[in-house]
Amino acid sequence: MTFILNKIFKPLTLLSGLLVLPLLSYPALAQTYQIQDFSDDYDAVIEEIEGKEYGYEANSIVKIIDKKTHKTLINQPASIDIEYELSNSEDYQLGEKISANIVSIPYGEHSVLIYDDFNFDGQKDLAIKDGRHGCYGGPSYQVYLKNDDKFVLSEGFTDLAQGYCGFFGVNKDSQTLYTMTKSGAGWHQYSKYKVIDNKPVAVHVLVEEYNPKQLISITESTRVNGEMVEDSYEVLPEYDNESHDGTLPFIYKLDLDNGKKMVLNNTYNEDGDQLYYAFADKDDRIELYYDGLFVYDKSKQTLSFLNKPVVYQINKQGITVRQSNKSVLLKSVPQSEQGSLENLAQFNRAC
Repeated sequence: MTFILNKIFKPLTLLSGLLVLPLLSYPALAQTYQIQDFSDDYDAVIEEIEGKEYGYEANSIVKIIDKKTHKTLINQPASIDIEYELSNSEDYQLGEKISANIVSIPYGEHSVLIYDDFNFDGQKDLAIKDGRHGCYGGPSYQVYLKNDDKFVLSEGFTDLAQGYCGFFGVNKDSQTLYTMTKSGAGWHQYSKYKVIDNKPVAVHVLVEEYNPKQLISITESTRVNGEMVEDSYEVLPEYDNESHDGTLPFIYKLDLDNGKKMVLNNTYNEDGDQLYYAFADKDDRIELYYDGLFVYDKSKQTLSFLNKPVVYQINKQGITVRQSNKSVLLKSVPQSEQGSLENLAQFNRAC
């Protein structure tokens, strides 16, 4: 990456036999701040650019300096909120030094500089904040990989530090990297990468999105033999979002002794509230979804529906599955019932 500090080169001219050298114009540099000691081999400083306010345009220069040779190895422009960084420094009792190597994924504090081994080659690399181009205005970085006595800007690793929610995660045990990004509360993407030929390569990508059925649509891509293989399915909403009374977010629920579960819940359409039945495996993956006509037998306290050619009957004992020549009871786990079937008659297509 080449960075020119507003250099203005004027052509060489001859005036009265004298050689006129090019006129160089640089932005004036204001105060300099040292970044916290992060290495025995390198120093780092932030130099403010005079007259530049904090924003999306570069207002600072981050320099990486070799301690032995005093040579500047990296000059990177950045948009940095110095007052915010100094406030963090005060919290960590660093004096006037700016903190390094603090990464709180996805939305917490991120230092200007991160010094770690990102490509698992045994050499520590550098990530330098360039601004806030991450999701929802979060931090973004330029990433430099250590190569002998140099740091080389990596396009692939830099891509992982731009546009996501926070810096990418580094798992040294599995030698994988991971990212997360989102759009609103209903769409999330989680990605995992392996380093192949010194580049991050996606090996697993999971996209989840809440759909109109009040379920979560999942698209899962996994690298197999060098290609991404896609699988799509639906799952139940997360159980950890409890109601104010401590109940789970379903109208009615049963856990079954085979490890599976059944829920009754509602969606909304032009006809009003619509009751639906969802049967899920132990991983909450939907095996059967039905939103047609339901019949409630008040005397037996049993809700039934026909999903041709099978009849399903639900009560607190479990789910009875009836076909023409056999009947099977999927027993419920004692005390797992939540909600009441008696309340389901309010729905337009249950009676």
